Amino acid sequence: MTPSPAVNLTGTWSGVIGQGSGGGRALRVTWTATQDGSTASGPASVLTSPPVTDVVFSGIMTGRIAGGQVSFMLSAQPLPASDCLLSGTGSAAVSTGTLAGSLKVHFTSCGALEPPSNNQIVLVKQ
Repeated sequence: MTPSPAVNLTGTWSGVIGQGSGGGRALRVTWTATQDGSTASGPASVLTSPPVTDVVFSGIMTGRIAGGQVSFMLSAQPLPASDCLLSGTGSAAVSTGTLAGSLKVHFTSCGALEPPSNNQIVLVKQ
């Protein structure tokens, strides 16, 4: 059996959670990852889409690599010490320059903000 090629997530990834969501609730994501062994982590920014006022969440996204899959954890806030919190978990398949899968997003204490109507995530390496 041939070992699977090493996955390297180091770099900047950007894309969308909830692609094709109705009501314009897709979230735009940018993740700058640094990899150490089978874990990649780094700062992530998540931007809400209209019709809600644009809100930028800043936080950390971590990915654990197992074979050709990455399991994600995301935690971000719009302002330091804010009660509003965006969190998410999911997984994606790794292919050359693309991560595609699902990331379930939750907003806590964020008023009218609603998660995307679907959990699809697609990130492309910049």
